[in-house]
Amino acid sequence: MFARAITLSKCSALALAVAAGCLAAPAVTKVEPPNWWLRHTRNPIQLLLTGAELKGAAVSTAAKGFRIEVRRTSENGHYLFAYLTIDPAVKAGKYRFQVSGASGSGEFEFTVDEPLDAKGRFQGFSADDVIYLLMPDRFANGDPTNDSPSELGRPADRSVVGATHGGDLRGVRDHLGYLKELGVTGIWLTPIYRNSLPGTSAYHGYHAVDFYAVEPRFGAMKDLRDLVDAAHRLGLKFVQDQVANHSGPRHPFVADPPTPTWWNGLDRVPHLRNNFDIAALADPYARPKRRDIPLKGWFAGSLPDFDQTDPLQSDYLIQNALWWIAISGIDAIRQDTYPYVDRPFWEKWQTAIDRQYPNLVVTGEITAPSPAVLSFFQGGVRRNGVDTRLKSMLDFPLESALKSVFAEGQPMTLLTDTLAQDSLYRQPEQLVVFAGNHDQPRFLTLAGGDVSKLLMAQTFVLTTRRVPHLYYGDEIAMGAGTDRTDRSVRADFPGGFPGDPVNAFTPEGRTGNAALVFNYMRDLLHFRLEHAALRRGQLVQLLVNKDRYAYLRSSSEEYVLVILNRAGAAQPIEMEVDDVGLPEGLRLKSFSAGQPEVAVSKGKVVIADPKEINIYWARSERKP
Repeated sequence: MFARAITLSKCSALALAVAAGCLAAPAVTKVEPPNWWLRHTRNPIQLLLTGAELKGAAVSTAAKGFRIEVRRTSENGHYLFAYLTIDPAVKAGKYRFQVSGASGSGEFEFTVDEPLDAKGRFQGFSADDVIYLLMPDRFANGDPTNDSPSELGRPADRSVVGATHGGDLRGVRDHLGYLKELGVTGIWLTPIYRNSLPGTSAYHGYHAVDFYAVEPRFGAMKDLRDLVDAAHRLGLKFVQDQVANHSGPRHPFVADPPTPTWWNGLDRVPHLRNNFDIAALADPYARPKRRDIPLKGWFAGSLPDFDQTDPLQSDYLIQNALWWIAISGIDAIRQDTYPYVDRPFWEKWQTAIDRQYPNLVVTGEITAPSPAVLSFFQGGVRRNGVDTRLKSMLDFPLESALKSVFAEGQPMTLLTDTLAQDSLYRQPEQLVVFAGNHDQPRFLTLAGGDVSKLLMAQTFVLTTRRVPHLYYGDEIAMGAGTDRTDRSVRADFPGGFPGDPVNAFTPEGRTGNAALVFNYMRDLLHFRLEHAALRRGQLVQLLVNKDRYAYLRSSSEEYVLVILNRAGAAQPIEMEVDDVGLPEGLRLKSFSAGQPEVAVSKGKVVIADPKEINIYWARSERKP
């Protein structure tokens, strides 16, 4: 499947007689991408050859059906960029290519594969889905033999917060049944690129040292394929976390760039530091210098920033995204640090993906402070001559509001004030809503350990007009303490590792708040799966004040009424519904077992004894 590098020396006897030694022949040590696919819309493709003595070399093959154009070789002879056109008549198989210079030639093999069957793959996601975010290193250890690869020289150590802990792809696969039981429909893993070099490891995956390899502590490419296929068999979609903004500081290209403009500000010391001024990128009046910092600054001052205005670098990243999709069969991409990349690149990148995989969805991580700023990056609108074509975005403004409301006790009106700006988005239902992720203190930590606040927040996430995502462990009440560091935020899932005293993957291992939260979340997730109005129905806000928020999700088939109540049961909740289509006499059943029905009477619904969370539903007699 992958390219194989071979070196052939052709020093002549005459040269040996004339000189003390002959010049070395071109040598190819790596080919990126290592393989490609027949009938792909990306054609020609860029081949980046890494090796020695490549300056001025030519690339050729005796095989029929290939055209090769060398566009650049580096001055130090370490890199060669060739563009390979694959004729439709080419058959799947391995092909030999020659790299020829004045002193001899090298050779490499390149594989052309049949594409994966698209059935059940490349599906995208929608408001019908709920995505579960997990970190492979912290979720479950399915293969202890890859915990401490000898060649990397740093063993896994669960007692050290910043070390690898041993979780892997097989561990995720082993617990897909748990996720199916919970009721989610998709999984999102933090990056699985190779991050390890001898003496180092970045357990989180965001410090790539090879964009064409799986982190060996997580497994191999076969493990990824097996995981994606197993997820699909269970009806679970797969979201890959990709990073096109930066690499890890020890990526080989940092010390030896393929082109002089591969990185932004490589020679600047100290490196320009990204200040995360996303608002500057949306501000039509921002001065150029202000925009340069978030676009060209290095993340945390240490992560090398790609310069996507370099056309060779741009092609490299576009092909890399396409390669991961094609080789694994994933359904969606979560694109890290999305706003810190030039928008013209995103238009080219997304266009290439849409051409080959029209149903696949990309969601951008854009930590925007407001809907006005977030909406600037959405696709389908041409701004400053650019349409990013981005279909989905993580809704950080709504996440900020719901944390303020449910964890900190701020007025419920913050939610409706944020949702009132949905007209800024082309498809607000494609935004991804969440109560927490791997970069922030856990929700339950912010809520002071109050599980009732967590349940109310997750109820909102699962019933409002968005694509919900959950963060691993929240469903078993992880984060109940006061620790806001990685020790809590990225803690190991109990039961995922050998020797764990508690196994929360099983009912027996879930007690107290873990059982309470899990059972509620499971029931609500399955209720959502059974009621299309919660996924695709219209949303109408019926009541909102400091401590109460009620809204109706409705479709032609049914109604679902949601009331979130912090005001206690002393005062009944009374809502006028005569203008929202609820017919007189309609009886609505309670989602919670043992709770009485309510009925529409005189154009009103009255909840005489309101709980903190009240959900009711009824079939509609309206004709579609």
